Amino acid sequence: MTNYLLDQKKSDVLTQANVLSGYVSQYQSLSADTISYLLTQQHISTSSRVIMVDADAVITYDSIKEGSLVGKTMFKQIVLTALSGSDITVSEETIDGEMVVSAAVPITVDKTITGVILMQSSAESIGEYTSQMTRSILTLAIIVALVVALLAFLFSGIITKPIRNLTRSVVSMSEQDSEEKLDIVNGGEIGELVDSFNKLIDKIEMQEQKRQEFVSNASHELKTPLSSIKLIADSLIQTPDAPREMEVEFLNDMNVQVDRLARIIDKLLALTKMDDSGAVSRMEFSVMDISDLTARVVKALKPLAESKNIELEYKSDIGIFSRIEKDRLWEAFYNILDNSIKYTKPGGKVQMIVEREDNCAVVTISDTGIGIAEDEIYKIFDRFYRVDKARSRETGGTGLGLSIALTAVELHGGNIHVESVEGIGSRFKITIPITLK
Repeated sequence: MTNYLLDQKKSDVLTQANVLSGYVSQYQSLSADTISYLLTQQHISTSSRVIMVDADAVITYDSIKEGSLVGKTMFKQIVLTALSGSDITVSEETIDGEMVVSAAVPITVDKTITGVILMQSSAESIGEYTSQMTRSILTLAIIVALVVALLAFLFSGIITKPIRNLTRSVVSMSEQDSEEKLDIVNGGEIGELVDSFNKLIDKIEMQEQKRQEFVSNASHELKTPLSSIKLIADSLIQTPDAPREMEVEFLNDMNVQVDRLARIIDKLLALTKMDDSGAVSRMEFSVMDISDLTARVVKALKPLAESKNIELEYKSDIGIFSRIEKDRLWEAFYNILDNSIKYTKPGGKVQMIVEREDNCAVVTISDTGIGIAEDEIYKIFDRFYRVDKARSRETGGTGLGLSIALTAVELHGGNIHVESVEGIGSRFKITIPITLK
């Protein structure tokens, strides 16, 4: 802004000097009063100083009275440059501590330079104006900064309140094992963050509940055979003269409980292995025909069906290939088919059908068994859950088979859909993505 105003000042001074030089060039000589009159007619400010020199650089007119330089020789460079015939010269300089803009214009009569008009005008007003503007801008900047700081403080408090609450809840959870939820006070990213935190709390609560149920059920399941073993052992100890037949019977009962305990432990280890993402990554997957795998399952369980006088029907399409971990998927099919046979009364029917639907292998296992109540269907895949606890005890069930089956199927990217009517039978539809071959 200073440079712009200074350029404007130079232009104004130069214009006035040119106009005055043009008037003076029309006369051979002018008196001081005449020049003063011309200055008044041209509205040249009294704050400007006008000096006229002749061809010898001698000052013939000075607009100020006190300290007049009339009669003295002017040795200013811009005056000498103008007298030499060079272009019009404008400069800025400091005189007595004051910034002054000067313009020297030659006076030409009949193409001969007869003198020079030197006009000097103070530029102090420029400094004062820019200083005032600087103060105004600075004041405005301070006001704006204070307003912005105040607004930032207010809005930051509003915005960060949910984050502070979230942080406090996380700290409280870690230090006091609390499960405090947050209220969603606004939308946007903060609201989504709070909502995600609340969903995480719900998930943690659900997982904790499942963990407690699992520990409780596992403890109960392990305690039952151990209690039986303890009871049999105590009976043997308290009967030192027991006949050999009784000892053999007790030992056989103990062996049955040990086998049951081993089955529970094996299934728990299988579940733990499938829950471990690191162990899953180390499993060996290979492309295999699903029909070959299901045929082996049917072959393994056919004797059980025959022993219970149950018709076991098997139908399968061939060439349904998928990338599977055969041991895990075999166990899934085995557990579901085994359950269907065990919970079907003698004379009933169990059917296993393998077919291809779009890009999936669909294995359907249906039976005419005891069925499942509608409010219990969603629970059957929970660990240690049994639909008929008394019958499960008789068949040696652990309540882990269907949980293992679901985990194994989901490990392969599939799912299990269950339909059942109590007293009529159940239908398990297992879907596994296939690999084209």
